[in-house]
Amino acid sequence: MINKKFDIQSARDLTGWAYTEMKWPSESEAKEATRKRNTLLQSISGKVTSHYNGNKISTGLLSPGCTTCGQGTWSCLFVGSLCTAHCFYCPQDRKDKKDRPPMESGILFDNPDDYVGYLEKFKFRGVGFSGGEPLLKFKEILSYIKKIKERLGKGIYVWVYTNGDLADEKKLSALKEAGLNEMRFDIAARKYDLKGVARATAIIDKVTVEIPAIPEDYDIVKRCLPRMEALGVAHLNLHQLHASQYCYKQFAARGYTFLHQPEIAILESEMTALSLVKYALDHNIGLPINYCSLIYKHRLQKKGYRKRYQAFTQEGHEGATESGFIRRLSIQDTPVNLKKMVKVFRGKDCRDSLWSFNKNGSELFVHHSLLKYIDFNKQGLFLTYFMPQLSPERDEDFEKSKEIALNGNRKVFVGKKLVYRLKLKDPATINSFRKLFIEKKNTREVIKKFYQNYTLKAKAGIADMMGEKERLDYLKTWEFIGSGLYDIY
Repeated sequence: MINKKFDIQSARDLTGWAYTEMKWPSESEAKEATRKRNTLLQSISGKVTSHYNGNKISTGLLSPGCTTCGQGTWSCLFVGSLCTAHCFYCPQDRKDKKDRPPMESGILFDNPDDYVGYLEKFKFRGVGFSGGEPLLKFKEILSYIKKIKERLGKGIYVWVYTNGDLADEKKLSALKEAGLNEMRFDIAARKYDLKGVARATAIIDKVTVEIPAIPEDYDIVKRCLPRMEALGVAHLNLHQLHASQYCYKQFAARGYTFLHQPEIAILESEMTALSLVKYALDHNIGLPINYCSLIYKHRLQKKGYRKRYQAFTQEGHEGATESGFIRRLSIQDTPVNLKKMVKVFRGKDCRDSLWSFNKNGSELFVHHSLLKYIDFNKQGLFLTYFMPQLSPERDEDFEKSKEIALNGNRKVFVGKKLVYRLKLKDPATINSFRKLFIEKKNTREVIKKFYQNYTLKAKAGIADMMGEKERLDYLKTWEFIGSGLYDIY
């Protein structure tokens, strides 16, 4: 969820000393950019399809691969780090000439059998091979695809990203024979040359063009749209430029405006993508265009990661938030008083699995369904949020790290890492938390009742009340996934 103060500080912390080298929008510039973006969105309203809680828009159907991404069932295997191109927008370190082995989510997968075991264990439905330039590892990719299709068959959708430099007919035919479903070309890497795309459309079932929305290249992409449609390109995926430590200087030199978001996005890139969508609609271009914003990736791809490993580490007294975090609720008191609470739960025929004690009995962990039985005029409520996380070995920072066997030779570990903890003290705040995040009641109505029910103990209590309201707002970061494009500021 959007928290302006937090986002600005986070951007400062993330970029460090480089923050002052980067152009950030002033208040008036942000207001004008918002107006222009709203005008663009209004002009295409009713003509585009909204996906995944409004985090993605498209002019037609999404690729099956993009669908697995939105559903959280996509695995991206980075088969190597070397590349044949030197794109100014690449977020990776192109000065590093040492190749890296196949990796996914920080896990080394240099054996196809281990990787397929991983895909099976965590129920993936899509696999994308990325790099660097993946076709530099052509033989390895071929062996992975063959093994994936041999074991998982039509139940998994497979594609390869490429800049097209090495995509000759022989390689494309071999990939097709191995079971490749889709090829994705970044034609921006080679001045929008469509020769490789044309070659691929004659061989591969589905060919997609996937490029960053580069502001200076708006006109050339516009001219490419009808040519791509005529060639039989199945989809055009437009990405928002993403600033990293390796490319931000090139972005700054081009005068791009950096945005205060959970990931550092480029304003002009989003405007370019939306303008291209509008142009295609205005000119009846049938090529399906998908705008993949950086906030979509932050929200949906990270949610998918958390949801994937959640079931392996969540306990019976814990809850799961919409955004994939594990939520733990607890009360601290004397063991005698906490046992009295448990007696109440049992009197209501609640299952024993819905609560648990810490080692010395001074903290009672409770499932959210038990909150209605607790008198919060006498108790505060502790909220703790964990991120489910994958690791190649047991991590001391994880709580309850669990070993997962991928096959007879390989194992990984799944645990939960503490990300946020706070205590709610006021009964009105605790009740509002339950209404907002457990019962999913209307926010406006809940906050209205919060103000009505909050007890002001002194004149200075207004500041305390507003602090509690701010805490409730901040909890949305961990509870909700967020919708629509991100605010500009």
